Amino acid sequence: MHKKLTALISASVLCTVLAGAPAPLLAQDINYNLPSAQTVQERKDSRSNQAVSERVGRRLMTALDLYTEEQDVKGAIAELQDIDPREGFDRAYVNRFLGNLYAADEQFERAFDLVKQAADADVLGWGDQATVLKLTADLALQMERYSDAIVYYGKWLQFTGERDPDVFMRIANAFYELKQYEKIIRPADIAIEAFRAKGEENRNPYIMKVASYYERKMYAEAVVVLEEGLNVLPGEKAWWNQLGMMYMLLENTQKALQTMEIAYLAGYLDKESHFKALVQLYSNIEVPYKAASIMERHIESGDIEKTSRNYKTAASSYEQAREYAKAADLYGKAAQLEDERSERADVYRRQGTAFLRAEEFTKAADAYLKAIDNDIENPGRVYMSLTEAYFYNNNFREALKYVQEAKKFSNERRNASSWEQYIRQKASNRGVSL
Repeated sequence: MHKKLTALISASVLCTVLAGAPAPLLAQDINYNLPSAQTVQERKDSRSNQAVSERVGRRLMTALDLYTEEQDVKGAIAELQDIDPREGFDRAYVNRFLGNLYAADEQFERAFDLVKQAADADVLGWGDQATVLKLTADLALQMERYSDAIVYYGKWLQFTGERDPDVFMRIANAFYELKQYEKIIRPADIAIEAFRAKGEENRNPYIMKVASYYERKMYAEAVVVLEEGLNVLPGEKAWWNQLGMMYMLLENTQKALQTMEIAYLAGYLDKESHFKALVQLYSNIEVPYKAASIMERHIESGDIEKTSRNYKTAASSYEQAREYAKAADLYGKAAQLEDERSERADVYRRQGTAFLRAEEFTKAADAYLKAIDNDIENPGRVYMSLTEAYFYNNNFREALKYVQEAKKFSNERRNASSWEQYIRQKASNRGVSL
């Protein structure tokens, strides 16, 4: 009978990592000084191993058969609901068993109350007591009763002396949900040691430690954790980006760029925000060509959304790098995606200026004309730019036409008059009749 009952307990499936609103209560501290193996063995040897009474045993067997052979959870619960064990051991054993049935039926509040009673009675055999302590903690965690979960995980640790890394991670998670961030570090560190004792490296303790430091704005400490984590788990792609972001928060631009470059070359960056962060870093250290080329490459590949704003960012960086033809090409793509007429006009103006600097005067003139067609603000300035484009393209008649348009605007009149004289003189020198 005992083996069949144990099978039911071990069949329980409980959540281990949960999210939810933090409980308002403060959790007590955990005693991480665990008993030695010798102490635990002495407790095992001294703990009595009882058996349930015959009357209770028959009812338990009937309930177990309903559960295991007929998958009738509710029938098994009904079999035990009206049982009234007289002895403390019988009561604890029934509570433990019935609590598991309620958990299987997803009646977690009832399950928790019963297994907690069984755990608090502290009369079960050593193995059963260890199981019910952990089950109480697991149910509390599942129900978002994080303070209770910490209490019973602490009792389980002191009872068993086991350094189970998953339990330490659940404790760390409970402290996180309670927003007691400073208490996350110790169980996470112990979890790292416990995983290593099993020959494993696990990412989750590092994630919890970074979260603890980040929530407390202790970015330098978070950097140390990420560096340690990457030393043992270099393939954790997300950590490279997180490390770069932490360096940026610390205003260590060179370290941030170095980290992000490694991640980029390794193919670890896979989100739009990652690529934009790298672009921003190149801009910050005044390497505009790399900023522009990376931005353009990932817009065209679809990693970064094709928007007017993003094309303008790349174009502006190309301008800073004096790659004016490339800048003009991207300004053209930006203009085509611009919804606002006034904004579109301004992008065409910027395209025209880029073409002018690239000495592609015909294309510059076309762009400036598009800016005017879209009702550019301050058209006098654009007429002057058109004048320059036509003049340097040796089209003096068009240059004269638009400089006269520019003269109609008071803020351009003096400059336009000077240009008009210059255009007429240059045309005369070339034998061009205006």
